[in-house]
Amino acid sequence: MVSGTPAPASGSDAMICDRYDPNTFGPVCAFTEWDPLEEVIVGIGDNCCEPDCSVDPVWRYLFHSEDKTLARRGPYPKDLIEQGTRELDNLTRVLQNEGVTVRRPDPAAFHEPFNAPGAFQVPCGFNATCPRDIIMTLGNTILEAPMGLRSRFFEYHCYRPLIQEYFKKGSNWVAAPKGIMKDNLYNLNYPVDDKSLERRQMLASHKYVTTEAEPIWDAADWMRMGKDIFAQRSFVSNEFGIEWFRRQFAPQGYRVHTLHSEDLVPKHIDCTLLPLRPGLALENPTRKMEERNIFLQNGWRLLTSVEPQPKPDKWVKTVIRPTSSWIGINIFSIDEKRIVASSSEERVIKQLESVGAKVIPVPFEAMFYLGGAFHCATTDVRRRGDRQSYFPQEDEKEAEMEEKRKYTDFVGHVSLLDD
Repeated sequence: MVSGTPAPASGSDAMICDRYDPNTFGPVCAFTEWDPLEEVIVGIGDNCCEPDCSVDPVWRYLFHSEDKTLARRGPYPKDLIEQGTRELDNLTRVLQNEGVTVRRPDPAAFHEPFNAPGAFQVPCGFNATCPRDIIMTLGNTILEAPMGLRSRFFEYHCYRPLIQEYFKKGSNWVAAPKGIMKDNLYNLNYPVDDKSLERRQMLASHKYVTTEAEPIWDAADWMRMGKDIFAQRSFVSNEFGIEWFRRQFAPQGYRVHTLHSEDLVPKHIDCTLLPLRPGLALENPTRKMEERNIFLQNGWRLLTSVEPQPKPDKWVKTVIRPTSSWIGINIFSIDEKRIVASSSEERVIKQLESVGAKVIPVPFEAMFYLGGAFHCATTDVRRRGDRQSYFPQEDEKEAEMEEKRKYTDFVGHVSLLDD
């Protein structure tokens, strides 16, 4: 059984947010995926568009539909957008009924073309259904991710009014450097067939669609587990981006870990690994992580997920589906007990209940085509809880390194006195 131990900042770092204290640190506070939720951002369905894969190199690799010829560009079908909007509005009501404050982003004209001089032109944007992709909170900092898709470059505009509000009330605001996104950021000859031997070999050697030309990452490739933060190297998050993040937050006492999964279409960690509470995480059996021992060695139980139900086929012959068949495990925790899951996922619900969860079933269908499920469609702003460590072996390693550092400093000091 894993229990957290306090992980405060050092006494000289009084301004580092290491605890739940809105009066001192503002309205943003989140250290885990499971602490009691108080405020959240839920996406909107206005003006949803599908990117053009001919000018957005990553998009063509994210399809999970068998019929690739369905790829289009511009607005999604009206009935799909309308149902997706109803689903997000209903999710908002469900969370409000659970006592959570819900905020919504502003709409944007995603149907309009835009360009980055000398770099790229796209005929349309994407949508604002999935705040998890672009906005992340850690401690009392709200971050804007740079994103890996050209078509999502200006998506942060939808969230700026909220971000600025939180900043004015005392929280921190960090915007990661936006990518230039020239062709050198992409491996344009990457194998498109996700079942090909060539694709498997490239992923096994950690070669992805995106290169290391500049730092990029999507916020949905991160999981917060107290003092330890886990990032997945994927088609939209590279090592350069993870290192940028590490240098921002390691000085605040966070340990940033990189994960590599067996996923043949690696995009976002929240259908690969989902922590439910201290010591328990749901793991996708088809996407096991190379680095999973860090969990096992620290007393965590990795619960092998059941296979989700087959996805609805209402739009299967109409539009490309950017989510995988495992989107059913994309759940959202209100706290250690209450979990929002798709009402159609009977097997997933039963499994969650078997480990003590109180599942709140919510209908989701159109959103599988517009971008994701419950974790994707939300970004937690404030969870009630202090920063703790849930990885005791990492604490021991850190303590050993600190002792070595002190010894080295002492020897150096003595050497100076001898001189």
